[in-house]
Amino acid sequence: MKNKINVGGQAVIEGVMMRSPNFYSVAVLKKNKKIYVKTESVNSLSKKYKFLKLPFLRGFLTLIESMIIGFKALDFSAGLYEDGSRQKIKKKTKNFFLTEKQKENIKNFFAYLLSFIIVFFVFIYLPIFTTKLLTKKLLFLGENNFLFNIIVILKRLFIFFIYVWAISFMEDVKRLFMYHGAEHKVIYAYEKGKSLTVENADKYTTIHPRCGTAFIFITFIVSIIFFAIFLPPNFSILKRLVVEIPLIIPIAGISYEILKLSDKIGNNILFKLFILPGLLFQKITTAKPDKEQLKVAVKALKEVLKKEKNLSKKG
Repeated sequence: MKNKINVGGQAVIEGVMMRSPNFYSVAVLKKNKKIYVKTESVNSLSKKYKFLKLPFLRGFLTLIESMIIGFKALDFSAGLYEDGSRQKIKKKTKNFFLTEKQKENIKNFFAYLLSFIIVFFVFIYLPIFTTKLLTKKLLFLGENNFLFNIIVILKRLFIFFIYVWAISFMEDVKRLFMYHGAEHKVIYAYEKGKSLTVENADKYTTIHPRCGTAFIFITFIVSIIFFAIFLPPNFSILKRLVVEIPLIIPIAGISYEILKLSDKIGNNILFKLFILPGLLFQKITTAKPDKEQLKVAVKALKEVLKKEKNLSKKG
């Protein structure tokens, strides 16, 4: 990977988002089978505040910025794939109080709010609550920080696994996972120094060690250590949450640094074992893409690389 720009990506609705240090591109396969590409600057806060590039700080910032860009890319791809239906609705509908854009923003806000509440209850609150109930039957569990928190983390992993496995049977999600596989194949081809073509990308695996799913599993493992130190079983659920939420910053920071090590010690047997759960999980979250999907991923990556090349010439 010498002299290669660090790139990553994400599957979106009928497309792929590729990100480089300074840009991100979203390529979407429209219903008319044409590929539409939108490229934007990243504008990371680390450009303004250099200290945010420091190890263990950059991980949390990267996580937040990746989520923001990911939401933007998903929203853009969904709207574009509908082939202008939003604009058509806007022309046909008259409303003296709210524009279609305002109504759409309100709708999205409540959709995200409801999603957050469901995720918080099922994924955060429920594992803690049920584990605390166990301590009433298994007294030793309430005295062992490490064991208590392992059970909490395992429950969260189980819920996460079951959710992803269940939605993997949906046709739209299957398509999304195929684009996820296309993203990985194209990035692999680039990292190996191959020309960015559909034929070259198709030779590589859909499993990538720096994928977000691998990052999720690393954070789960790192969380066990932090939770065992800072979150004893006798904490009330409210007190636990007050302490747990800020711990996301160091957990994300350390997990990110571990993930970055994959570039340097990816062949180390202990590191391979450490990231193995995340790689195995990609057997569910990725699927073999078709030629069109690979073409979309190639287009997205070429666009960000072109932007990076032009930027380097100016600099």
